Amino acid sequence: MQREGFNKNLSIRLDDNPPLLGLDDFKRNLEKDYYSQALVRSCSQNGDRGNLVIEMQCPFALNELLFHLQRGNWGSGNTEIYSGYGGNPLAKRVWQLQQLNESLIEVEELALQLKDVNLVIKKIYNHSIEIELDYILAALAEHHTSLSKSRSESPYEIYIPVIEEQIISVQPKFSETLPKKANPIYLRYWGLYFDSEEDAVIYDLRRRSFISGDLYMLNH
Repeated sequence: MQREGFNKNLSIRLDDNPPLLGLDDFKRNLEKDYYSQALVRSCSQNGDRGNLVIEMQCPFALNELLFHLQRGNWGSGNTEIYSGYGGNPLAKRVWQLQQLNESLIEVEELALQLKDVNLVIKKIYNHSIEIELDYILAALAEHHTSLSKSRSESPYEIYIPVIEEQIISVQPKFSETLPKKANPIYLRYWGLYFDSEEDAVIYDLRRRSFISGDLYMLNH
C-alpha cells in the first residue's frame, strides 16, 4: 500500500510549464481563492500532453482550515454552476481555463499541503475532483477527529480515494446538472499515512474504523 507518487511513476511525466493559455491567471486565482501558494503542472503518458496536477500549500493546520471553511472564508462555493464542473472556486477556475483552450482541461490530482497533513485527491471520472470537492471537504470536517489512530498520533497524509479491487468502472453518465450527493467511491475508503506505520492504513468512513483488505491506490 506504499504510495508511489507521480514523480516516481516512470509511465507518467510531469511538465512544470504546460503550454496552456491563461495558466498564469489560473494559478494566481487559485492562490487568492484558497489563500495558498500554488504549483500547476501537466501530467502526461507516453509523451502526450495530459491532465493537470495541482499542489496548493496552505498556511493552515487542518483544524484551522476546517474552521475557515465552515465560516465561508476559505474555498467557499459559488452560486453559479459552471457547465457541470461544480460550484466551488476550483470548478470556476477550471471552467475559465477551458474557455481559453481547445484541448480538454482535466484535474488529475489535487494536493492540499497543510501545516500538519497533506490531503491528496485523485480523479476517478471526468471533472470528478471539481464536482466532488465540496463533498470531500464536508466529509473531512465530519471525520477529522476519527482519523487519528490514537490521541497521540494523527496522519501526515490522507489519500482519497482507496478503491476496492472488484470495482471495474466509476465513470458516471455525464449530466449538465450537479449530482445531489457525493459519488460513493470518494466517501468509502481513505488511505492514511502515520509515522509509526510503514504502509498506509485504510479508514472506512461508513464504519468510522480502520480496516485491512484488498484495496488499492489510484496512481494513474
